[in-house]
Amino acid sequence: MNLAERVQTSIRAVNAAEREPIVVGPFTLYRSRASDHPYLNYAVPADGATEWEAIDELREAFVERGLQPRLEFVAERAPGLEEALAAHGFALQMRIPVMTCPEEDLREVPAPEGVVIARVFAGADDVRSMMEVQAAAFGEGPPSEQAVRAYGGRGVLARAEGVPAGAASHSAVAEGASEIGGVGVLERFRRRGIAAALTAAAAAEAFAEGADLCFLTPGDEGAERVYARAGFARAGTTMVHMIG
Repeated sequence: MNLAERVQTSIRAVNAAEREPIVVGPFTLYRSRASDHPYLNYAVPADGATEWEAIDELREAFVERGLQPRLEFVAERAPGLEEALAAHGFALQMRIPVMTCPEEDLREVPAPEGVVIARVFAGADDVRSMMEVQAAAFGEGPPSEQAVRAYGGRGVLARAEGVPAGAASHSAVAEGASEIGGVGVLERFRRRGIAAALTAAAAAEAFAEGADLCFLTPGDEGAERVYARAGFARAGTTMVHMIG
């Protein structure tokens, strides 16, 4: 199994375990049970599919559920899909590189002086604080009660000056891989090295749970440099996000 296939397989397996799968032709819409946020509700193409029928039906499946039609897929595992979606009125939201870090390449990134990073377990008092700081770092509203209750215990929280400053999380381990996501630091605490330390901490937690590979998708070149400090490097694979 090559790297692109491994990343796509892991994403599909994690979604199948945690979300409601709705099969539409060669696609599966993974619906979050806790939120209608577009980044938590999206479709993924079936492994090995090359014929892209049912795109209009897929859009209808989203709309019927009050969701923004959206797909995420590894470009190398879905030849021709980007073009087919564009022909049906979908627009490119982003095309970003995938960065990976095998366990042996993880670099220790100590938390800056005065910053404490700790894992937040499901049901802990810090769950809401972690989710609130993560949402605020990305300019989003506070998490819903349902989202807080559904938290799976795979996040880390950074505290600086005694208050929540940033957070990161990792997905469940599937096919030996885990995705690092939601790495966010509040504006007042940025440019101190907290994001790199959070990335390394989240990856370390994933490896402790049995992963041998972590992957993530940087939002821009600045984020890419941050993740590189923790040992992540471009993998020659591209993740495509499209909306309709």
